[in-house]
Amino acid sequence: MLILKTDTMTKTNRTEPPPIKVTAKDRQLLELLQINARESNASLARKIGVSRTTIQERIQRLEKAEIIKGYSVTLNPDKLHKNIQAIVMVLAENKSLKATFLELEHMPYILTIHSLSGEWDWSLFISAPNLDEFHLCITQINELAGIKSTVSHIIMKTGFDRRNNIGPSF
Repeated sequence: MLILKTDTMTKTNRTEPPPIKVTAKDRQLLELLQINARESNASLARKIGVSRTTIQERIQRLEKAEIIKGYSVTLNPDKLHKNIQAIVMVLAENKSLKATFLELEHMPYILTIHSLSGEWDWSLFISAPNLDEFHLCITQINELAGIKSTVSHIIMKTGFDRRNNIGPSF
């Protein structure tokens, strides 16, 4: 935030959009967009009970406020033959933490890297087409200079996934 001082008052210029109040209709819209972001505005308007123009305005307002950060495609890993998914805990050497992180970022089977508090430095989500490729990925990780140790947990089944859901706490 940038503060500009004048002779008589102080003005605040924000680089971030001001917060907005998210209404019940906005929540409905967000839930529907999460199910199908390609659904037409006319269809969304019918489902929510407002005009198509109102839907367009709400979407623009939610985008401007950065509540809607973007639109994406959800891929089915089973159809892409990414059949081995795992969470890998990583312990790194402090002296090479940043350099090691950058090397991990460039490994194609690593989909997410979470920095952690506690015993482990990172949690990696890895998706590989088969056990041989998964083993190769883990071997490459363990060969990095800044890696002390790893522990792999292969995901057997996902019960549910709320990552792309508006959720009850919204």
